[in-house]
Amino acid sequence: MTDNTHISPNTLAVDFPDIIASLLTVGIVMVDRRFTIVLWNRFMELNSQIRGEEVLGKNLFDAFPELNRNWLEKKIKSCIILKTPSFSSWRQRPYLFRFKPSALQDGVPEFMHQDVSIFPIYDHSGMVQGVCMAIHDVTELAQQTSLLERITDQAVDIEESSQRDGLTGLFNRKFFDEQITQEIQRTRRYKWPLALAMVDLDHFKSVNDTYGHNAGDIVLRSTANRLQGMLRATDTLCRYGGEEFALILPHITQEHSKFLLDRLRKAIESMIVELDDGTTISVTLSVGIAQFIEGVSSGELVRRADGALYASKAAGRNCVTCHIPATVETGTDSES
Repeated sequence: MTDNTHISPNTLAVDFPDIIASLLTVGIVMVDRRFTIVLWNRFMELNSQIRGEEVLGKNLFDAFPELNRNWLEKKIKSCIILKTPSFSSWRQRPYLFRFKPSALQDGVPEFMHQDVSIFPIYDHSGMVQGVCMAIHDVTELAQQTSLLERITDQAVDIEESSQRDGLTGLFNRKFFDEQITQEIQRTRRYKWPLALAMVDLDHFKSVNDTYGHNAGDIVLRSTANRLQGMLRATDTLCRYGGEEFALILPHITQEHSKFLLDRLRKAIESMIVELDDGTTISVTLSVGIAQFIEGVSSGELVRRADGALYASKAAGRNCVTCHIPATVETGTDSES
C-alpha cells in the first residue's frame, strides 16, 4: 500500500487497490454498516481539503454534518439490505458533498455538481460490510446542459412569440396559414372531419369611435379570452386580422360545429366588458362555418368560411351561417 492510500486500520475485510485511493478524477468514499469512514481517496482530499487521516474512523455524518443525513442514510441502508446499487444524478440532487468547483469554473455554480453511485462492498465470505460511494464531478456537463437548455428555451420563446398576436395572445395569421394546411393534410390522411369558422365582431368600428382604441383593445382581449376558455384542447383559435378571428375545428362535423359556434356566440352576446372608468360595453359576433371536403384547398376553405360569414352579416349579424357546398343540380355554392 502506498503513502497516498488512506484506509482505516479497522477496515473492511476486503482488498483496496492502490489506484482507487490515488484517483484524482473520481471521489471514492467507503463506509461500513455504522457509517464509519474506512476509505477516503485523493480526490476527496483535494476537494474537501481534509486529509484522510483526519476523517478515517469517524462517523460520516459527524465529520460532514452538512450532508442530507435523512436521504443518504436511507440510500446506504437500502444498498446494504437489498444488495443493489443506486444512483443519484445532479438533476435530482445537485451535489452530495459541498465542494467548490475547480478554478476554471469558479463562482458558477457555487458548489461542484456531482453524480453519485452507491454500491455494496462484500467481504471475503460474501457478506455486505458497507458501501462505496463514487463521486463524479459533472459541473462542466451541468453548466453546458443548463446553457443549452436556456438557449433552447429562448429559441422556443422566440418562435412562440413569432406565432402569437401581441394584443390577444392568440396565434396569429402566420401560424393560422401553416396550421390550416397541416390540419387539411391530417384530415386527408386519417379521414376525420374538419371545420373552419371565421368569426367577426359586429360593429367594432363604432366601439373604437365611441370609446377609443384602448377600449377596443380591451374588448378584443376579453373576447379572445372568453372564446379560448370555451374551446377543446384540439381546437386552434387565431386572430386573423383586426376584429376577425379564425377557428380551426378538427374531428367535428358541420352540425356539431354550428352548435359549438352558437354557444360561443351566445357567450359573447351575454358578456359585459367593463372599462376602468366603469363604462360597460357589449358586443356580438357573426360567424361563418365551412366544412372541409376532399379536393378543397386551404385557400378555398377560408374563402367559403368567409362567404358564410358575410352571409351572417347580411342576415342582420349576431348569427351563425354554414356554407353549403355546390350541388350537381345548382352548380353553385350557398349559405344557410
